[in-house]
Amino acid sequence: MDELFKEHLMSYLSKEEVDKLLTSLSDDSLHCVLLNTRKMSNERFVTLFPHVTPHPIVKNAYIFDKNEYPLGKSIYHELGCFYLQEPSASVPAFLLGAKEDDLVLDMCAAPGGKSVQTSFLMNNKGLIVSNDISIKRASAIRDNVERLGIGNISIISRDLASFYQVFKGKFDKVILDAPCSGSGMFRKNEAVKNDWSINKVLKFQDEQKKLIINAYSYLKEGGILCYSTCSFSKEEDEDVVSYLLNNSDAELIDIQDNPLFYKSKDRIGVHLFPYLFPGEGHYIALIKKPGHKKITTYKDDKDEKWSKLIDASRGYHHHYHYDKALFLATHKMNIKDVSSIRYGVKVGELFGEEISFDHHYSHFISTFNNVIDLNYDDAKHYINGESLSIKTKKGYVLLTYEGIPLDIAKSDERIIKNRYPKYLRKKLD
Repeated sequence: MDELFKEHLMSYLSKEEVDKLLTSLSDDSLHCVLLNTRKMSNERFVTLFPHVTPHPIVKNAYIFDKNEYPLGKSIYHELGCFYLQEPSASVPAFLLGAKEDDLVLDMCAAPGGKSVQTSFLMNNKGLIVSNDISIKRASAIRDNVERLGIGNISIISRDLASFYQVFKGKFDKVILDAPCSGSGMFRKNEAVKNDWSINKVLKFQDEQKKLIINAYSYLKEGGILCYSTCSFSKEEDEDVVSYLLNNSDAELIDIQDNPLFYKSKDRIGVHLFPYLFPGEGHYIALIKKPGHKKITTYKDDKDEKWSKLIDASRGYHHHYHYDKALFLATHKMNIKDVSSIRYGVKVGELFGEEISFDHHYSHFISTFNNVIDLNYDDAKHYINGESLSIKTKKGYVLLTYEGIPLDIAKSDERIIKNRYPKYLRKKLD
C-alpha cells in the first residue's frame, strides 16, 4: 500500500513534498482541547495545566500531551469545561467564523466537534442544525451538547437529500465535513491505513460530489459553505470543490496564506499536512453563494406558565413541548417536518405544576434558587453515583464545583439524593 499511496500523492505533489508527508506519518499523534469559556477562562485553564501550548490558529484552544494531562478523565471534562478534538479538525469551523445571528447546518456532524466549536464561536446564540444519518452517532452529539451546556443546537438524524426542498436556501453557513477515505487518520488508525485504496478514494469522491451540490443548495444568497475532509487525496479535495465550481455559480473564497497551510498550484482550498501543521491532517475550502446575506428574524414564543421557573437569562425565549418534556431554545425553528433528537436545552419533564429538571439544563443555567458548592471529594462521590449527607432545604438544589454547575439534585433536608445520569457515572482519581 505504501508505494501505491506514494505514487498516488505524486499526481499533485513533488517527490520532496511526498517524502516529507510520508515521514511525518510516523510521528506521534497530537491532541487538542477546545475551551468552553462560559465555564472556564483561559487564565484558569493554563493555571491548572501549565504545560499546554496555544493552538497556532484557533482561539481558546490548546495542544497538550495526554500522557501528562489525561483531560478526558478530569472532573473539568465532566463539568463541560472543554471539548477534546484533533488539532487539524478544529480549523475548519474557526475559518468559517459563524456569527451570533447565523442559521447554520452541520451536515455530517457526529460526534459533534465542529457543531460544538461553532456554538462556542456563536456564544451559544443563533441556531445550529446538527445532523448525522446514524441515530447512534447523532446520540453522541447529544451527549456532548448536554455535557457542555449548549443550547443553540438542534440535533437531527436524517438523509438530508430527502429534505432537499425543506432545506433549500435556508442557511447562512453550511459545514460539510464529508465522509472520506481517511488518509488523515493513518497515524491514529492502522486499520484505516491498511484498508486504503484508489478505488476507495473514487467511491468516496462520487458521494462527496453529491453531498457538496446539496450542501451548496442549502445556502442562502451570500451564504458560505465550509467543505473539509481528513483525506490527502486531490480527488476528494480540490477535484470535488472544482466539480461544484464548474456546475454552479459558486465562488471560491481564498483562504489567507499561512506558513502552516499548503496550497496546491490551483490554490483551491488548503491542506494541513502533518509536516507543516501540528495535527493529523485536513483539507479545507470555503465557498460563497453570490448575493447579499439577509438576517433571519425570529419571534419570541414564551410559555408564561413556566417562565418564572426557567433561567432564560442568555436570551432563550422559545419554549417547546414534546409530550411531557419541556425544551428551551434560542428561536422557533422555521423548518417544518423535521423532528429533532434534541431541540435546544432539555429543561426537564413536566409533572403537574412541577418540573423534574434534566441534567442538560443543569449544565446550561447560570442561576438557581438553591446552590451548594461541593468540595472535590463530594463532587467525586456524586459523579460516581453516590448520595451526599449534606443538610440543606428541601427540594431541588444546584450542585457546583468551583462554581461550575455539576447537576441538579434533590434534597430531603438531610440527604442530597443522587440524580446524576447512570450512563455518565464514573470513578475519578
